[in-house]
Amino acid sequence: MPLKSYEHCCSTIQALASLGKIEGVIPLLHGPQPCLYQNQVGSMSCRPAQLLTAGTLINKSDVVFGGEESLKQQVKNIYQKYKPKMVAIINTCVPQLIAEDIDGVIVELEEEIPELTVVTCKSGFNYPRSMPLGSDTAWAALVGGFKEKQKVPGSVGIIGRTGQDAGNMASIDIPIKQAGIKTFLFPAPHIDEMEKIVCADSIYSIHLTNMLTSKKIKEKFGTETHFIEIPVGLEGTSNFLRGVADREKNQKLHDIVDEEEKRVRPEFDKIKATFVGKGYRMLLVTGPGNEVSIGKIMAELGMEVFVVPCMKNQLYKQEKKIMEDRYGVTFIEKDFDLLEDLIEEIKPTFVSCEFQGQVETVRTFVPTIINMMYLCDYGYDFAIDLGTNFLATIKQPVYEKWQGFVSKYGG
Repeated sequence: MPLKSYEHCCSTIQALASLGKIEGVIPLLHGPQPCLYQNQVGSMSCRPAQLLTAGTLINKSDVVFGGEESLKQQVKNIYQKYKPKMVAIINTCVPQLIAEDIDGVIVELEEEIPELTVVTCKSGFNYPRSMPLGSDTAWAALVGGFKEKQKVPGSVGIIGRTGQDAGNMASIDIPIKQAGIKTFLFPAPHIDEMEKIVCADSIYSIHLTNMLTSKKIKEKFGTETHFIEIPVGLEGTSNFLRGVADREKNQKLHDIVDEEEKRVRPEFDKIKATFVGKGYRMLLVTGPGNEVSIGKIMAELGMEVFVVPCMKNQLYKQEKKIMEDRYGVTFIEKDFDLLEDLIEEIKPTFVSCEFQGQVETVRTFVPTIINMMYLCDYGYDFAIDLGTNFLATIKQPVYEKWQGFVSKYGG
């Protein structure tokens, strides 16, 4: 994948952060101490304090002779003490490189503890340059441990992205429910709720970062997953909901969308008037998938948008075409050396990037937002809230005053 990565973070940390949000699951990091320490500390701010994570400590002897026995014993210890419904082994780089037989360990554990489900999440070495894939491989692992359930006729499943979406899909869930359609959400705060996704008659993906999960659901349960577009902004949200209404033959959902558009359109247009014609240019660089969704909102509000994507899967290609055709968004897929060089070339008014990318934006004094802070981006109201508060949040008056000083005294 010839994309410059400004995440500086492997997929393992995202797998841990996502699995660490789900009650009933204990993620078990299987790796050496430095890896475990960095991933535990790095994901602490993303995980509820009351939920547990665990780990093994692969040492030099394990690298030579294998750490399967210590892994097996640790899973037993976890089950004996906490009785989780599922243990998800996050298989980090070192055990992958020495080809440990994790699947064999799981088979043995299933024989010894049949009431416990153990799955393996193969992040790290497999996906070194796209952090959001840690979430996807984690969800696919959970699906691999789900059991067949009877499907609910006419029901709809909604698949989101990272653990941040557990409990964050109400803006999409509510109108579909109001239309009389039974919904199942994935992810959800508890593993029992997540497992109900197998009951869905049809499934809709609402982001780019769940292709592995969708494929696993189709392979194991035969359920097709549809992708319309990411439901963000006014037009994107309406198009998604109308797409569901058409596929499910539900006129009431169309009527609900009509009412929602009447509610939000005047406010949205008022906000848009503050952006259009101002020459705002926004550069969004490789985040947790939201460089596309936040970029879509800002483009609809009237900015000229440039996106460095974090992945190039089929869903991304579909969303890219929508954003190019509808808003004229520019996608940067060529590699580059420094973010600072890209800023010099594009001359954006604003930049959205990861924490680690901010060290290069500081020197340029370009107002910067951290994309990890903007993950709850679905639906009409988020777009209105983002548009209403964006310039205040970005401290645009401070930047303009700085520009004035430079122009007056900088020579």
